Amino acid sequence: MRTTAEKGHVPNQARSEVPAAEPSEETLRKMLEMQWQDHFQTRTQTWKALEISALVAVALVGVDWRLENRWVTIAVSGLLLLLALLGMQITLRHRTVEIRTFELVIAVERELGAGVLVRRLRLKKPNRIAWWDIFVPWRSNTPLFILRMYFIIMLFALCYVTFRLWDVLVVLAAAAVV
Repeated sequence: MRTTAEKGHVPNQARSEVPAAEPSEETLRKMLEMQWQDHFQTRTQTWKALEISALVAVALVGVDWRLENRWVTIAVSGLLLLLALLGMQITLRHRTVEIRTFELVIAVERELGAGVLVRRLRLKKPNRIAWWDIFVPWRSNTPLFILRMYFIIMLFALCYVTFRLWDVLVVLAAAAVV
């Protein structure tokens, strides 16, 4: 019968005693570059999602004026509501990614000895945000601005749905009276 060491298995204790290899400075710099690229890509995606929602809001008005069909307007308004809600979720998720990215950036810059630069630039980990922070006027940052824009778009879509449903109810009530 062979022992675990003879089979090629190393016990957990032996594995933990092996020192981990330190990453090279080049590896750390590449990781730092990738983290910054990820941060900028995430920010771009967040803005693009808001841009798409704003375009659908403009399209909603155009559809309502050109087609004059209450049911189509209600459907597009519902789509806009859903799109704005998903946009808020994307923004909140991207903030979580941004926090993790900044934690890594700060740690890698300290490892590289760029800690002086980090302190000079006052680079710090972003604070977490929640959707209700849109009602706190003294809090201000880019993701909160985007969340506030989504909230305004949601109110706009909700008003549109309400008014068009009201129109449908008025027409149905008038038809019932006749």
